[in-house]
Amino acid sequence: MAQLLLHTRNAFSGHICKLCTSGRCLGFCSCKTGHTSNLLRPAWKFYTVCHQQNHSTGSWLSPRSVLGDKLGALWNPIKVPKNHGSQNGYMLQWQQYKSDYLKMASSQYRWSSHFLPGLNHDLRRFLEEVGTDPKEARYWLKQFQRLSSIPSKPFAVVLVDQNIFQNPDMLEALSSNLAFLHRNDMKILVVHGAEIPPNAKLSNKELQETRRRVTTETMTMVNCLQASGAQAHPLFSGSNVFRAEADTGSSKGRVVHVNTEPLTWCIESGHIPVVSSIGETTSSQLICVDASQATIEIAKAVQPIKVLLLNDKGGLLDGSNKVMKHVHVPADVEAISSQKWCDPLYQEKLQSISALLAVLPPLSSVVITSANTILAELFTHHGTGTLFKNTERIYKSKSLEDIDQDRLLAMIKKSFNKLLRPDYLEGIAHKLHSIYVSENYNAVAILTKEEGVNGVPYLDKFAVSTKIQGEGTSDVLWDELRSDFPALFWRSKNVNKINSWYFKRCEGSWSNHTWTVFWYGISNPKLSYGVVDWAVNHKTSFIEAEEQEDYDKEDSEVAEPW
Repeated sequence: MAQLLLHTRNAFSGHICKLCTSGRCLGFCSCKTGHTSNLLRPAWKFYTVCHQQNHSTGSWLSPRSVLGDKLGALWNPIKVPKNHGSQNGYMLQWQQYKSDYLKMASSQYRWSSHFLPGLNHDLRRFLEEVGTDPKEARYWLKQFQRLSSIPSKPFAVVLVDQNIFQNPDMLEALSSNLAFLHRNDMKILVVHGAEIPPNAKLSNKELQETRRRVTTETMTMVNCLQASGAQAHPLFSGSNVFRAEADTGSSKGRVVHVNTEPLTWCIESGHIPVVSSIGETTSSQLICVDASQATIEIAKAVQPIKVLLLNDKGGLLDGSNKVMKHVHVPADVEAISSQKWCDPLYQEKLQSISALLAVLPPLSSVVITSANTILAELFTHHGTGTLFKNTERIYKSKSLEDIDQDRLLAMIKKSFNKLLRPDYLEGIAHKLHSIYVSENYNAVAILTKEEGVNGVPYLDKFAVSTKIQGEGTSDVLWDELRSDFPALFWRSKNVNKINSWYFKRCEGSWSNHTWTVFWYGISNPKLSYGVVDWAVNHKTSFIEAEEQEDYDKEDSEVAEPW
């Protein structure tokens, strides 16, 4: 009976499920790893690659669709191409579009009215934010769910700017997006309040009005979240979350301690905590604190994966009022602070974010973005706002002449623990597409232009130094590639220990006894056959073990005077 190893990916989470079956694809499930998908599996375009053994039929059954583990499977027989004659084990499935799915599902199944409105709403919101292709979304959602697997730990701390409350459409989009994350096990902690500059002189009447407004906005935020289907709990002034110190003779001050017990209780009970930036002194005086400073102190206390600073501008603006895409900490912070247009308040914001990243986990990041584009910021590689990351800056070049070639070769040799052929750089110079190098040559990606692959770039080398692994530089470099290249293919030896990392980021793969070929962005089966053919026949750039003796002999002959 035919046995096959099926690699299938959830349209949102990117979870890889490996099943041994006989004769048909059993689809997505809760597997032995303990992962249980509670997400909609819509029939957007996605690809399922089957590594087949001794199977000759040309038809298959698609994976089942999942909605919150509450709905049954939807089986849709589709036709797939038969095996390519020269490539054992290659089969590609292509699922239909979302509209066909919803039309077919509604006619074949009587879904509960309790689920279908939420399904349509989430589907519509996701499409508006991210688009019809969930390839990037499934990767990011899996990463975030994996990193935020601790029940009491929030995935993100979200600061809501006061201007957002003046825009009903933006507030509705924000609450819908936050509810989407909450429903998909990505725990959120919301902070809001007034922006109070350190040197601001406010009267007691103004501060009382500020507290009244903040309290009203707390109720508004909770009502909006609950209207979007997420349970939220307000933590008003006096909830003992912020211990603060008042400025001399004033009703404003700074947070000096965060009590996480009320926050943990809310999250563990399945609610979104909505915290107002009003602190309490040791003498039980209620004082206004700056919302940004309160958010940073909460983030330090709860250690989230993401800190989202939401405004109505879409990000952090530079001197020409354009949104900056990336700020690499600390190098870019120093460069931006030296600009003439960077005023003291701007510098203080940069320094506070830099200090926050210094105490957060290595994979954490801070994002300044618009309230109505959260999903696009989280679930796309290009993002929409300004990303702060504690990593090395990435430089891109089209020529080897711009690169320190000695440092480049030394880094590749150390990362792969192999010797490159002496003519490697000379061999790729004429076909080099792009080369990406981190600031200190701890990460590198080399892409070439090859013939016979319809212009799809080949990722010839991707290497990250062991001393910075775990700091997020590899993810930043990969995000740069995904942002710059809609399609890419590469290969890796089957014994490569990071193949699991590649499987999580690819959309298709093929294996033989030596190589695994990966790709993303390729939907044409004929083209995918072509890149596999090219990759498995491509000459290796490293000196193999059996060749090493010949090279050693040549070196000794040159070294001898006779």
